[in-house]
Amino acid sequence: MFDSNYNTRRNFDWGVFIGGVVSVILSIYLFAHPGKGLKGLVIILAVLAIMQGIAWISMFAAFHGFFGPSWTTLLSGIFDILIGVFFLWNNRIGVYTIAIFVALWFIVDSIIGIVFSWHLRFFQTGWYFFFNLLLNILGLVLGIMLLFRPEIAGLSTIYLIAIYLMIFGVNEIALAFMHW
Repeated sequence: MFDSNYNTRRNFDWGVFIGGVVSVILSIYLFAHPGKGLKGLVIILAVLAIMQGIAWISMFAAFHGFFGPSWTTLLSGIFDILIGVFFLWNNRIGVYTIAIFVALWFIVDSIIGIVFSWHLRFFQTGWYFFFNLLLNILGLVLGIMLLFRPEIAGLSTIYLIAIYLMIFGVNEIALAFMHW
């Protein structure tokens, strides 16, 4: 009924192994050339914006008779396409846009964290309230610093992606050997 050889003999997973090796190589490349990685990220996001815009416009055309005119869908599609083309045309603006969004993300997330941590003081958490408040204040300061130095925010984004790719790649390589 049960195949006992399944647990003792499996094949090496070449697809997972190759995916892991490619992820590790891409990670090393991003660490060595973060500027090129950031420009590549802008190109990928620009192409995705154009594809999203085309999808919005096609939904406008397909559902126009069913739902009536949805100008927000049409305008969103046009806006996405224009942003994508603009980022492809002027890669530098795309780099700064990503960097500013990362800085704003830190700022907004830290402000929300400060508001949340302020509520923690009512739950008798003691040290955790102060610890959480301190970390969120540090995040707010870091976000403001990144807002004034967008090149650091952009490079930080690429380094985080490179770290993730390294972790993912090593995990995939280990997984390929587990199947052996």
